Amino acid sequence: MTRIIEWIRSTSLYRSIVRTPPPDSPRGRALKSFGNVFLHLYPVRVPRALLRFRSTWRMGFISSVLFGILFVTGVYLMFFYTPAITMAYGDMQRIRTEVGFGQLIRNVHRWGAHLMVIAVVLHLVRVFIDGAYKAPRQFNWVIGVLLLIVTLAYSFTGYLLPWDQLAYWAVTVGSDLVDYVPVVGGDLRAFLLGGNVIGQATLLRFYVIHVAVLTIAFFLLMAVHLWRVRKDGLALDEPPVAHEAGEHIASEAHGRMGLAQEDGGGAPDPEGPPSAGARVLGSVETEGGTGHPRDPRDEVFTWPHLIVRHQVVALAVVALVLAMGIAFEAPLRELANPEVTPDPSKAPWYFVGVQELLAHFDPLVAGVLVPAVLVGALLVLPWVDRNPSRRPEDRRVALAVFWLILGAFIVLTVIGALFRGPGWGFVLPWVELHLEV
Repeated sequence: MTRIIEWIRSTSLYRSIVRTPPPDSPRGRALKSFGNVFLHLYPVRVPRALLRFRSTWRMGFISSVLFGILFVTGVYLMFFYTPAITMAYGDMQRIRTEVGFGQLIRNVHRWGAHLMVIAVVLHLVRVFIDGAYKAPRQFNWVIGVLLLIVTLAYSFTGYLLPWDQLAYWAVTVGSDLVDYVPVVGGDLRAFLLGGNVIGQATLLRFYVIHVAVLTIAFFLLMAVHLWRVRKDGLALDEPPVAHEAGEHIASEAHGRMGLAQEDGGGAPDPEGPPSAGARVLGSVETEGGTGHPRDPRDEVFTWPHLIVRHQVVALAVVALVLAMGIAFEAPLRELANPEVTPDPSKAPWYFVGVQELLAHFDPLVAGVLVPAVLVGALLVLPWVDRNPSRRPEDRRVALAVFWLILGAFIVLTVIGALFRGPGWGFVLPWVELHLEV
């Protein structure tokens, strides 16, 4: 078998596809990252701390895996769906009963979308807790906030596509909030719906936004996000910095130094420091660095150490979504009917906190000003928070405010999703459950 593998590797066909040597040496492992279009997204070496799950919770990677699942399942569903109010509901019924694995794929798509919203929010929470939005990562924090907005828009626009009562009235509640935007609210709602009421133009616009506009936006933002992670570096185990000058050692320069040098004999332990004869990586201090050089002795090669862990996480995420798709069926209510209003009529669960807020405050305040202020605060946070330290004990006020706002949002969401019934009255979920997912 070994001879066969060696013979295959020696063929011109194999060498024309695989341009790098086997990853059995430091140079081979480095070139494995540089020579692969997907592995090139990773730095060649990463801090050893990154291998620990608690260092990042892997939420950024989990969000990417969930997006991949949604992309694949969404493309499959597109083959059997027509964005027309006379056909959409019938297509959903055929997907459930006639299309091979149609119901399972739809279930996976539905629950994957909900999990992606949760994963992106948790990723933002983790970044805030670690203070990873501070210099030089301010702009990447903004990109992350925009990715959260795109994720919410993905779920909201996809909510209408089944064209059932749940979808129609949930989108009605959500789109009515746009009317309260000062000056441009009416025009903005008309542009979003394609008219004054939800109809054929609305379904077509939501479909195009969902499958094309937001997909392009997500890919572009994700590309910039990953690129900035490579350029700005990882916010792991860094000492606090007092100024922005000299904040990071660029991963590119750190990984590319010495690649032209050949291996100097045996391959050293990848967990330990590289030997002098097999120097593959070097450190070059660049403008905008972290102010302290990364110690190669405290780093490991991305391939295979981090890649293997990501593969395990990806398989676990796929298994979880499949299990949810098998265990829980995505809801499909009766055909959308503008003449029959369900009671209660709830927004999607990720917006039901805003709907609960509407029960206590003026719509302009609850539906427009509060969300706008929160989003604006997130966008300007890296420049408003002038505290140079990332340590939690030095950021008690910022963390207290953050947990207060996040806790209030969770409480409002739980109340609106579980404790509200007909007439938006208070009910006990174990007596009357009106949860819409």
